Amino acid sequence: MKKKHQEVCDILIAWLAISFCFAIVLGGYSVLGYVKTKAFNFSWAGFLTNFGLSLIITATSFIFHELAHKHTAIHFGGQGRFVLWPAFLLIGVVFAVLFGFIFIAPGAVYIYGKQYSKKDEGLVSLAGPATNIIMALLFLVAGALGAPIIVISYGLFINLWIAFFNLIPIGPLDGAKIIRWNALAWVVAIAIPTILMFAFGLF
Repeated sequence: MKKKHQEVCDILIAWLAISFCFAIVLGGYSVLGYVKTKAFNFSWAGFLTNFGLSLIITATSFIFHELAHKHTAIHFGGQGRFVLWPAFLLIGVVFAVLFGFIFIAPGAVYIYGKQYSKKDEGLVSLAGPATNIIMALLFLVAGALGAPIIVISYGLFINLWIAFFNLIPIGPLDGAKIIRWNALAWVVAIAIPTILMFAFGLF
């Protein structure tokens, strides 16, 4: 029970931090942005609007991403638990505030309980970014049905960026595990958010 409580706390802290970072970046409140433009158009109303939208959208993008990892691991007969990485979370917040860039890996789902094959590990890793891609497509459908453009643009950017970032094949990120299993699967997976971000001008 104690581990479960800690996992919930870790996810909530990571969710708030990621939402804060997206609010800073999407609102244009970074130090670098001020240096470039010599104008700092900060307002509490604007920031709280951005933060509120980010909270709502990362509740589906970030939390669903981590839950997809966890439940895919359970599907393969193991267990999974989200663990916060405080140092990486802090680095991500600093990057957002100083440079207006989302570079954040606040934690990860640790899988355990059985010996995973490369394929199992690759599929568990792919589950998170795949969930974000599906969520982005659902936001497109919502846009076609008349949802507000700001919600659609935030939903697309946040989901596609989380998918793209996690598919970078370095260190503990999902991309490194996917490419060890199947390089073609990784190419297809990273191509989708990359093409969509270019298509909608989100890069």
